[in-house]
Amino acid sequence: MTSFDAEDWLEVAEVCCDRIPGVDQEALLRTALNRAYYAALLCVKWRIEGVHGRGAVPRSRTHFAILAAIRSGGTRFSDIHKALRALQALRDAADYDLRSKPLPWSVVHAQIGRSRELIRRHIKALPDAEFRRLVIPRR
Repeated sequence: MTSFDAEDWLEVAEVCCDRIPGVDQEALLRTALNRAYYAALLCVKWRIEGVHGRGAVPRSRTHFAILAAIRSGGTRFSDIHKALRALQALRDAADYDLRSKPLPWSVVHAQIGRSRELIRRHIKALPDAEFRRLVIPRR
């Protein structure tokens, strides 16, 4: 069984920033924001489960559990928490606020870059020992 690297979703997000004939640009940009958020969130989940064991993050209320675990990590995880919450807010708006102003390409593209930087410079760069300290809610 191969392991999918959620960071690869950022490549999909980049493609969604391009014009695709026959596909609404707004739908593509909203999808790109969605993938940028989930790429970062699931990279955190992968790191947590890498040290706490597969299934350590509950299948229900997964977002809550991951964000709560990150909060339990203190200052070493504060940038990750802040960036994930910002990405989550943008993803929520893109997914649920369908009467909003059109998303500017530049904003979406910047968020993809921020997600990539978050993953590479923070999530993947922290040592396993830091992720071992996290407390994962079981509910």
